[in-house]
Amino acid sequence: MDEYVATVLMEGEKTPTELKSFGITPEEVVDNMVLLPNVEYLYHITRLRDEEVWDFDTELEPLRELRKMITENGGDIGLKISITTDDEDNTPLH
Repeated sequence: MDEYVATVLMEGEKTPTELKSFGITPEEVVDNMVLLPNVEYLYHITRLRDEEVWDFDTELEPLRELRKMITENGGDIGLKISITTDDEDNTPLH
C-alpha cells in the first residue's frame, strides 16, 4: 500500500487543500476522494514514494453519481477507473 497526497478543493473553499490518502493504486485514491462528500474538485494526486503525479482537473460529483448508481444496483457492477496518458513521448507532466 502506498501513501498519496491529493490536491483538492473542499466545499466552500477558494484555495486548494492537500489530503493524505492510502491505496494500492492511484484509482483507489480517486475513489477515496469520491467517498469524501466535502471534496468538490480533484486537481491531482502524488504518490509520495516516487513523487509520480497524476493530473485530473475534474469535478467529483459525476463520479459520485456513477458510484451511487452502482451501489443502488446491489453492487453487481464493479467500478474501475483507469488512468491513461495521451503523451506519446512520455514526457513527465511535473
